[in-house]
Amino acid sequence: MKGPETIYQLIAELNQDYQYILESEEKNKVMAQRIASNPHADEFDYAALGFTLHNLYNAFEGYFYRVAKFFENNLSEHSWHKNLLERMALSIETVRPALISKDFALKLEELLKFRHLFRNMYKSPLVPEKMEFVQNAAKNLAREFEPRHKVFLDFLRELILQLEN
Repeated sequence: MKGPETIYQLIAELNQDYQYILESEEKNKVMAQRIASNPHADEFDYAALGFTLHNLYNAFEGYFYRVAKFFENNLSEHSWHKNLLERMALSIETVRPALISKDFALKLEELLKFRHLFRNMYKSPLVPEKMEFVQNAAKNLAREFEPRHKVFLDFLRELILQLEN
């Protein structure tokens, strides 16, 4: 079993990850507002928006990866990105509670799909209507995640108390 000091470290790292999630969401909002206020938005504007959506998903994935490595310490090499997302919606008895709801996981899955497309896009343009769909899934994800983040940190603090007693 890991000691209290490693859980304190995890709390600090998750808080840092959550700050990055907030910053990523803010940059995404700025870019979305820039496009909304510009009737002549071009491919570079949409590429910048895509970059912010990509980074927002990566911020969540980094947080989830840290949790999975700490508690379960095993991720399959095959389609681990989707498996990681699904695992965060699982409550694992005697290990940890679910970190996110299944509905929240579905929203993030839209960002995961987009990130894959964005990373592997070579000869195809970004389609504004499709990006709007992903952007709608991304709206306020960080704020929506905040209560889950706090509940999970409370769980970790409770774990520390159990280990110290």
